[in-house]
Amino acid sequence: MSNSLKKMIAGSLLGLSALGSQGALAQSCDRACLTGIMNSYLDALPLHDRTALPIAANARETVNGRESKAESDYLWQLIDGVPYRQISADPTTGEVALVGVVTEGGARGPYWLRLKVQNRKVTEIEQIVGARTAGGVPGLAAPNPYFEEVLPKESRSTREQLIAIADSYFEGLEKHSGVGVQTAPNCRRFENGNQTSLNPLGNNWPCDEMDDYVYMDKIKERRFPIVDVERGVVVGAMVIEVSKPKAPAVPIPNPGTGPNPQSIPLFSRPHDTMIQEVFKISNGKIQEINVIRHDMPYRWGSGW
Repeated sequence: MSNSLKKMIAGSLLGLSALGSQGALAQSCDRACLTGIMNSYLDALPLHDRTALPIAANARETVNGRESKAESDYLWQLIDGVPYRQISADPTTGEVALVGVVTEGGARGPYWLRLKVQNRKVTEIEQIVGARTAGGVPGLAAPNPYFEEVLPKESRSTREQLIAIADSYFEGLEKHSGVGVQTAPNCRRFENGNQTSLNPLGNNWPCDEMDDYVYMDKIKERRFPIVDVERGVVVGAMVIEVSKPKAPAVPIPNPGTGPNPQSIPLFSRPHDTMIQEVFKISNGKIQEINVIRHDMPYRWGSGW
């Protein structure tokens, strides 16, 4: 376990201990409460009206890594449905997160939402929303019930162990090596609905095959806001910083003025990739990973 992870876990456990000593845990939302608040938020989106939601007056809110009331208001005007919802909740931290799909005029796009709830009021709103396109994210059709399954006690890990196992995946990405990455041999990873490991139609390498990720400079701003010991679920967030992309920077021709550098796809330029990963961990190994990713300009960060 890295020193940075030890400090992260120690700080988290110390904070939770202090929280419990004040009796705050007993007064906080349970899992059903957090899930209910999340669903109320999602149900309100297509109605374009959040006035009835329990959002604190001083709530902090970001859209794609930036605080912008105008951007948030614009999003609330556009979205007309949330047909795919995979929700994870943690009463200990008071946080609940969604891997989802939003629709706009029939077009579909990936959507990530994290809410922090204190005293039954939403105090943090973190949203990542991708482009909505016709037939977009077809792989996100129905939530995987595996993430909802409660594990037998003998297959569970402690909260600290779950964070360390999930972080081993982030460590492997940064070191470009699968050594020490705690994945099961049959681990599957899905990114914006596309299967990116053990896919018989392509990308058939295992989850811990990381030698090809040498273009990733660092895995920064790591967070683990949600840990569900009973289900073996960990929600991890981080940002991949890429200064030398693997994909060639080939401009898309502009008919009027010739090649336009701004038309080079973002993933072919130096960029940050915002990553939100939901890990299913059983018997000490990562069994499945569901991911929402979104590319942003270089050194953009997560906003958190």
